[in-house]
Amino acid sequence: MKKEPTRVRLLQVSRNLFLKQGYSETGLNQIVQEAETVKASLYQHFDSKEMLGKEVIRIYADENLTLLKSLMKRNPKPLDFVKAWVRILSREARLSQLFGCGMANFRAQIAPHEVEIQKEIEEIANRTIDCLADYLEEAARNGHLISKVDCRLLAKHLFFVYEGVLQGYRLLADKRSLDELYRIAESLIPSPK
Repeated sequence: MKKEPTRVRLLQVSRNLFLKQGYSETGLNQIVQEAETVKASLYQHFDSKEMLGKEVIRIYADENLTLLKSLMKRNPKPLDFVKAWVRILSREARLSQLFGCGMANFRAQIAPHEVEIQKEIEEIANRTIDCLADYLEEAARNGHLISKVDCRLLAKHLFFVYEGVLQGYRLLADKRSLDELYRIAESLIPSPK
């Protein structure tokens, strides 16, 4: 079996370790050991742990946005979309692959001087909210949402609920808390009569 290129291995190992045990709890020595390379090789690809973290969070966000867009495309009605989103989160939790939101986890663990990751996380959060807002605007145009709704504000609220539910799941270690995303969305999303 062919071995992945060093950069790919470093990113895969870093992503898994950062999500499972946390950014601040993951050292470069552990990353290079599990990626089966050496520290000099890591520094050929990334100037610092911060630059590695920034790239990992960018890849993680791209994967999540791709997933959300796929769910949105298959579920033109907002509550159907949220229900599908909860199913995905619940499946990840059942498989012990849900570690909370990578963006929020990173943000909570980075040092104040790691401004590159801070900026990246802020951009990703805004892109996610923009994606939700665009989806909700299309849903309103297609009659799946009342047209008077402030889609940007609703998108922000859904994003905040998602983040809160994931933190609740982690704090309580209760998979059922993920269902709150749908229950709260039902009260937030005004459907046409």
